[in-house]
Amino acid sequence: MKTAANLAFFSLFLFSCGGDADNTEENNDSEVTIETLDSTEYLVEEEIVDPLYSTVEDYGQITSKEQLISEFGEEYLVDGESWYAEGTERFDKTVLTNPENGQVIKYLWKEDGNTLNHIEVNYYIRDEHFSILGTQVISCECGVSTGMSLQDLREWNGADFSFSGLAWDYAGRIFEEEGTRIAECPIQFILSFDYEIEVPEEYRGMLSDQRFITSDEITQGAPVLVNMLTYRPAEE
Repeated sequence: MKTAANLAFFSLFLFSCGGDADNTEENNDSEVTIETLDSTEYLVEEEIVDPLYSTVEDYGQITSKEQLISEFGEEYLVDGESWYAEGTERFDKTVLTNPENGQVIKYLWKEDGNTLNHIEVNYYIRDEHFSILGTQVISCECGVSTGMSLQDLREWNGADFSFSGLAWDYAGRIFEEEGTRIAECPIQFILSFDYEIEVPEEYRGMLSDQRFITSDEITQGAPVLVNMLTYRPAEE
């Protein structure tokens, strides 16, 4: 009888030990799973990097057409020409569509067709027929970006400023005043109406070759924005 009882007790003991072993194995599996998740999260964070090109000044590091082709490849470049000063000034151009972020950047070359004259970054992305395909917000290191409203630009500048009227060859050019943030920033800003809306009647007087100032009544609330940033390399 004692022997049978001892066997029963011993079997019960083995069963209990087996149960504990199973629980321990499950706990070990759980710990491994947690460590794996932590490791995965760490790897994802390591893969997040800032793009090499994002600001206007970043693109200004490229100073020749040869360098532009070497950096991005010809498949992302479209050559053409641009005319200025009421059709009297011509530049060869290359339009880059950055494959990493979709930014569209226009490079304009000097007479040799290879040396950078200046870079233009537009808020509106257009096709060859000048139809709007979309918009893009690109910044400069001064803190101004395409698409910024006239009111926000005035606030950023910290003072009123004057600019030429809109919708002509010299439209939206800002007259720099010494000591202002606009004058101190090496990037040139060009203004335009918001082309995605119909301009209200009360602002159509700005469609002229007159000079306006941000304190003028007509400019208050006007649907005017920063349409273009222009970068010019420093003269050697």
